[in-house]
Amino acid sequence: MLSSSRIFTFLAALGVITVAALTPAGSQAASSSEVSPPTSLNLWRPGDSGQPVRISGWVRSTTGKPIPGATIYIRQADGTGTYTPEYQGSLITGKDGSYRFSTVVPGQYYGIKHIHIGAAHDGYEYLETEILFKGDPNLDPGSDSTFAIHLEEATVNDKTVLFGRFDMILRPLGSD
Repeated sequence: MLSSSRIFTFLAALGVITVAALTPAGSQAASSSEVSPPTSLNLWRPGDSGQPVRISGWVRSTTGKPIPGATIYIRQADGTGTYTPEYQGSLITGKDGSYRFSTVVPGQYYGIKHIHIGAAHDGYEYLETEILFKGDPNLDPGSDSTFAIHLEEATVNDKTVLFGRFDMILRPLGSD
C-alpha cells in the first residue's frame, strides 16, 4: 500500500496535481511543524465561466472518528468542460476532519458532470471517488443518482452560489 506522500508524489509526477512553494525574498521557509496547511481551497476566480459552488464535508474513519490532517486532492473540468491546471489542487482537513473548497459546477466532459476527489492519511486506505450532482440529466437513474449530492442555492454578495456537502469515510489499513 502506498503512503499518502508517495501517492501525492505519484499524482504530481503524472501532472494531476501541481505543487508550488513561494517564499518571500529574504525570508526562510518555515519548517513543516510551523506550517499550517490550508483547510480550504478556492479554485473559482471572478470571471470564470460556470456556476460557483462551495463544497464542504468531513473525513471520518469507519467508526465515525474525525480524521484531522488528511490530504484531500481535487481535480475537475472548468465550467466549459475543459480540464485545466487552475481547477486542481489539494488541502488538508482541519482538527475536526472538516474541509471545504470553492469552485464551479464542472461543464460536461464525456458524460456526467463530476469532480474527482481523493483522500489520503497515514494508516488508512487511499480513497478516490467522484462527486456527482443531482439533477444532471446524464446521471444513470438506477445507480449514479443514489450517490449524487444535492446543491442548495443561496445569494452571497448579490451572486447566486450553490452549496453542497460531501463526506468521506476512510478504512484503516488491513481492515477488510
